[in-house]
Amino acid sequence: MITDQDLHFHNGNSPDFDHAETLFLIFSVPEARISGNAYVLCRPNAGVCLSSVYVHQGMHANAWTVDYSDAPMHVKCPETMADFTLSNGLSVKGSNDARDYRFRYEGRDGLCRFDLDFKGLMAPFDPLDPAQNPMLEVFQGDPEASTGAGDSWTKGHYDLVGRIEGELELYGHRFAVSCIDGLDRSWGPRAEWNSAPVSWMHITFGDDLAFHLVVTLDVVNGQPVYTTFRFGYALVNGEVSAIVAAEIDAESVGMLGMHRVVRLTDAAGRSWEMTGGAIAAAPWHTAYTSFISFQSLYSWTMGERTGFSNVTDVIGVTTLSQRLSRLARR
Repeated sequence: MITDQDLHFHNGNSPDFDHAETLFLIFSVPEARISGNAYVLCRPNAGVCLSSVYVHQGMHANAWTVDYSDAPMHVKCPETMADFTLSNGLSVKGSNDARDYRFRYEGRDGLCRFDLDFKGLMAPFDPLDPAQNPMLEVFQGDPEASTGAGDSWTKGHYDLVGRIEGELELYGHRFAVSCIDGLDRSWGPRAEWNSAPVSWMHITFGDDLAFHLVVTLDVVNGQPVYTTFRFGYALVNGEVSAIVAAEIDAESVGMLGMHRVVRLTDAAGRSWEMTGGAIAAAPWHTAYTSFISFQSLYSWTMGERTGFSNVTDVIGVTTLSQRLSRLARR
């Protein structure tokens, strides 16, 4: 079970300098086609911290055209991730058994600020807990296979969806933020080299209906292809049920997702099918030079229900080179 204790560092038994503790929030202003994120990676054994704030409006094929990016690679590591402020102006405080968070940011350049309250709609989902994730049995209890993220999540990881309320100010323009999207936290080894291709996917329709999926990827003929479903959950009227099967049909422009059809089944035998069309997309690689996250904000439809939330396809640069470079294809 995830508790407030998991907001603190888990490095007590690890002497490794590549031990990492991460926290990631993604948020949006759908009516303005704005997608944003706040990411923190602490390396307490090395005493340093990476922070990234990234905001874009609409479609961007290239990272250098996005609206805002602040990504210092080495700021001083805080003493805890439960309540901290970094020198780039990002502050985070977690509470309520790691369910609720306050994210505040005041950019040093004065160009961007936000104040966001994340209220979890559920208790954090632990994919390494067999009581929560029956897919562990499918993968014979192997954490690397069951998460699809290599060894990055094998020591600890949790996900949840929540309602995000607050305000974003960008270049003097103010936007009210009211959305439902995802947050995750992980701890364990995190090498700055390549990355197992994996998709972190949220599909939300309201406080009463939301889904989360983790699916591994490959790049085939220059296009991302979803391969193996790893884990996920359905949040229905306040109750969480594990997803046990999922299929995704993908259409992309370059590596940026443009259209998705998702079919999934939960442990209770319920099935859903939904369609997503991107209203904002951009490659995010200011957090690491070793991989790129291709982020898309989708407008989702399922019957009469509509919603907006994000899909992040994470692919290592080395993997992209192996699939796409001229020399590798000869």
